[in-house]
Amino acid sequence: MRKTLVSGLLFTFFYVQSHAAPHNKEKNREMITRSSYHPVNNNIATAFNVRIGLVTINGTPVSGSAGLRGFWAKNEQTGVYIDATNRDGNEFEGLPAGTYTFGAYNGNWDGAVPQTVTLSHSQEGPDGFIPVTLVYWVE
Repeated sequence: MRKTLVSGLLFTFFYVQSHAAPHNKEKNREMITRSSYHPVNNNIATAFNVRIGLVTINGTPVSGSAGLRGFWAKNEQTGVYIDATNRDGNEFEGLPAGTYTFGAYNGNWDGAVPQTVTLSHSQEGPDGFIPVTLVYWVE
């Protein structure tokens, strides 16, 4: 009796597993294909360089060192955060075309107001960088 019961359960288990596996593989393959990233008209050669500058509330450029801990960029389409690429921490090189929010890692008593920019070649300066100006504040 016990042997018959165990054999029946094992047979049922293996039968269900063997018939369920192909379905799951097809479903997983379909999900991967459906969710794969296929950029449309997104030419990777269209990369932009951005340089962050700071001004006070009155528009006066901030010179010297500020207490900020660097700058970040957030790609609004993907939600991915990107850190600056240069040693000074104020330049982003090779950003793909798109809309980005640029901001600063605030210090203990100071910070910068984030700004959202859609990158385009018309904004590039003679040095090939797009200037993005953030308003610097101090408590």
